[in-house]
Parts: sequence; structure tokens; C-alpha cells
Amino acid sequence: RAVGQLMASLPDRCEVVVVGGGVIGVSVAYHLAEAGIQDVVLLERKELTSGTTWHAAGLVGQLRTSINMTQLARYTSQLYRGLEEETGQSIGWHKCGQLRIAESADRMDEYLNYASIAQTQGVRAEILNPEQTVDLWPLMQRSLNLLGAVYNPDDGHIAPADVTQALAKGAKQLGANIYLHTEVSSIDMLPS
Repeated sequence: RAVGQLMASLPDRCEVVVVGGGVIGVSVAYHLAEAGIQDVVLLERKELTSGTTWHAAGLVGQLRTSINMTQLARYTSQLYRGLEEETGQSIGWHKCGQLRIAESADRMDEYLNYASIAQTQGVRAEILNPEQTVDLWPLMQRSLNLLGAVYNPDDGHIAPADVTQALAKGAKQLGANIYLHTEVSSIDMLPS
């Protein structure tokens, strides 16, 4: 059941209903429409990004602790880079790289593992010694515990609200319908 200003214009039936207009919900609607599903409806109780998306950090890294998660992160990074061109909507992409600092042997081992995953996945990752780490980030004070770092030069950050708007625009261009100010008050399961 949806309650909102646009109740009269809501369809009686649709193939897929996505509840929530944050970056995840809008991304789901975008990808379903991109996959060819013609009957996608997204319902948002307020405005897009009015939930947790508005205060998300927007960090976009390509390297994770597993191959599957790294593939997903790489896909996301590639999607974001092409989204602005596809929709004409800026996403605030800024490539600045990411530096992960190791001050324990366990953390350095973790980063060596990251680097091996990166190599198999085609993600650029450089293991740095303490001197190289400080050279890359001169404002960092060298601690006695600094063992090194892993540097991912292709990482960056985006503006989460802008990405959400771009995904929404792309979803609409692909045929999805988005209804704002439409709160979902309950979900009733019908027999199949």
C-alpha cells in the first residue's frame, strides 16, 4: 500500500516495485530497466537521497578483500565514470587515489594480500615502503610504527546525491517510473 500525493497516477499493477529512493534503490531501478524490464516503479516517501544517501562519504575504491567484491567495486567505478556521459548529469567524480597505511605486521600482510588480488583483477595497486609513503603524502608525520602502505591511484570519490540523480535520470530514460512523496505503509503478499 502506498500513500502519497501521486496515488491517482500510480499504476494498478507493475512487474517490479522498488521501495526507497536512495542510491541503492535508484541503482536497482536503473539496473532492472537496463536489463530490459519494462515495468519498473520506484516509490520514495520524500525526495531522492533524503535517507542515508545524503550523508554518505562517496568514496569509490576498486580493491576489496575478495575477488568477487573487487569485481563488483570495479564495475561500480566503471559505471560511475560512464554515467555522466550517458545521462548528462554530473556525478562529482574526482580521481585522487587512495592510500592505506600499515602500522602493524598483520595490516601489512593484509595489504600484500590486497595487492595480489589487485594484480589478478587488473587493478593498479602499489606496495610502498615507509619512505615512499611519506614521499607520496608529505603532510603525514612518519611514525615509528609505519611499515608501509598500499596505494590505489585510480580510486576517488563522487557526490552521492549527484550519482543518485544521474542513476534516476538513467532509469527514467530506460523506462522506469519514479514516484516521490509516496510512502509505502505496508506490503501485502498475494497468492501466486
